[in-house]
Amino acid sequence: MLYNKIKHGRSKLISNYGGVGSLIETQDCSVIIETFDNWQYKDLSNKLSSYIIKDDRMLTRLRNRFPHLRHIVKIPTEKNSLVDQVRPTANYFSKWFYCPRCNRFADYDEMKKRWVASGKKIDYFNPPKCSNQSCREEALEQVRFVMTCKDGHIHDIPWKHWNTYIGSEETDTEDEDSEEENIDQKPKGPQIDMSALCCESQDLRYEINKENTELTGIRVVCKSCKSVRTLKGIFNYQADCSGQKYWLGMTNGKWLYENCMQKTKVVVKTSNSVYYANCLSSIFIPIGQQDGRITNEIRVLIDERLESGEFTNEEIIKNISFDFKIPKEIIKGYIESGNEATYIPEEVFRKSEYDYFLNGEQPESNEIKFRLIECENKVPGFSKLVKLDKLKKISVQTSFTRQEPIDVDSILQEDNAYEYTVKRQSVSKNNFDTKLLPGIESFGEGILFVLDEQKLGDWELQAEVIERTNIIKTNADNSTWKYHRIIARSLTPRKILTHTIAHLLIRELEYVCGYPASSLQERLYVGDKMNGFLVCAFDGTDGYLGGLSDLSSDLENLNVIIQSAIHRANDCSSDPICIDSDGQGISQLNLAACHSCTLTPDSSCELSNLFLDRKLIVDENYGFFKTILQVF
Repeated sequence: MLYNKIKHGRSKLISNYGGVGSLIETQDCSVIIETFDNWQYKDLSNKLSSYIIKDDRMLTRLRNRFPHLRHIVKIPTEKNSLVDQVRPTANYFSKWFYCPRCNRFADYDEMKKRWVASGKKIDYFNPPKCSNQSCREEALEQVRFVMTCKDGHIHDIPWKHWNTYIGSEETDTEDEDSEEENIDQKPKGPQIDMSALCCESQDLRYEINKENTELTGIRVVCKSCKSVRTLKGIFNYQADCSGQKYWLGMTNGKWLYENCMQKTKVVVKTSNSVYYANCLSSIFIPIGQQDGRITNEIRVLIDERLESGEFTNEEIIKNISFDFKIPKEIIKGYIESGNEATYIPEEVFRKSEYDYFLNGEQPESNEIKFRLIECENKVPGFSKLVKLDKLKKISVQTSFTRQEPIDVDSILQEDNAYEYTVKRQSVSKNNFDTKLLPGIESFGEGILFVLDEQKLGDWELQAEVIERTNIIKTNADNSTWKYHRIIARSLTPRKILTHTIAHLLIRELEYVCGYPASSLQERLYVGDKMNGFLVCAFDGTDGYLGGLSDLSSDLENLNVIIQSAIHRANDCSSDPICIDSDGQGISQLNLAACHSCTLTPDSSCELSNLFLDRKLIVDENYGFFKTILQVF
């Protein structure tokens, strides 16, 4: 449904801000992306092998939460939709539309009925148009207000009942036309009678006063009974959630739903709080992988025989070994790998990548190409660099939440260890029993920067450094979001330092090398035995041309770039306000860091542009790179 509306590229279908269950704005209307179960992967049979992404290390990690998972499958391209009929599907949301000319206001089904009743062909209805002859098939517009709940459901406001206002001073308090409120507070706002309509012959209009930009300038009017109700107080409206799951599509003509005990919150449909994707990513390394002789075709064949129940494991091993001349031990290892289910924290998962790039050897497969560069005493503050001429990143969406994000370690946690009040909604109709998960395989380049461990160890023991870290941790503890409080538990001086210098270098590469900051990404490697960060660019961005990794070949030039980044960080146009700040940004989780000096595009940052402090870098007394500034 509506595949022709989804022209946003594969990266928009799996990212921190988009995916199954998200709202995507198209040229005509906004749509909600449906579960990948509806994308026709199930009809591929043997062709499924061409969609499989091979990363068994990631697959093993995912099986902790998805015990029956067999494959990560690629997001289909436009070519796939034509050849194999595999395509993303979506449906319109919000489902209430109004005509900009005649102001008629009704849901999608009602507008479609009127279109057919007027004698027009249904094939010409999409994108939705007004059926009134005087409107000349004017394109309809959607209302911009929706409701979400903590369990991940999304609904339209009950507009049919909006004019059945129950008057009371307590239920009509003036809000501040803002959706930024504590979602745990029970708001006082407009209450409506859900048992009745304003009249028996309801005929609604959605009128917008162009001279009044407040919510009181938007009115819902019934043309039949003349009842009128503005949108005053709409952000304080609260209702019982009906549990609709529009992203799962329709079954037997009805939208799927589940019982829900939560209350809904009204937001603008473009608000960040409408959707938070729970994605995991992996940099491919040849560790924890199956033998290369287990091709995608053989994987599909083994899985088909296992699912059929017609063969025992021993028969499958024997037959596959004979047909493809593969040792039985290798086939047995692949079959038994499906039984592995161990919870792997993000830090442990990334430690494998970090150790491999610093200690491993270039694999023969050439799926990745890298070279270790010793730079101690050559690049101040750093001991090693890893030039990554070719790397492969796999991103997988497992679930999503609404109203509040969750930290990456909580994505795969069992329910008894899960600490959040927001619910993780699966991207599959089969919930956590799915056998497939959607993913994206991206190829790119980058540089892994490793900070000097000895210098870092001495630096992070300074009282001033610890004090500034504790300021951020205290601000996080006072945040209304559980996400901030959980992240702050593992917050250390080296994490803030590493994160901040990664931002400064991304910004500097944009100035010096011509890479737009939005095309670069950070990947932090921080822990007790990790002290580095990866700056990388992938296909589909401006950076995958070899220009980024080549910078590490000339240490003298790279040194100039790093020094320039430090000097820029010492001079913010918002100083002295920024440099002396005790907290700025969301929940005051940044200290000396603002848009003028440190922040990067959201797509570049792993921590939502939070937990940053350039003063830890440039302060003349305790800054990690203070020696660079003292030279000049």
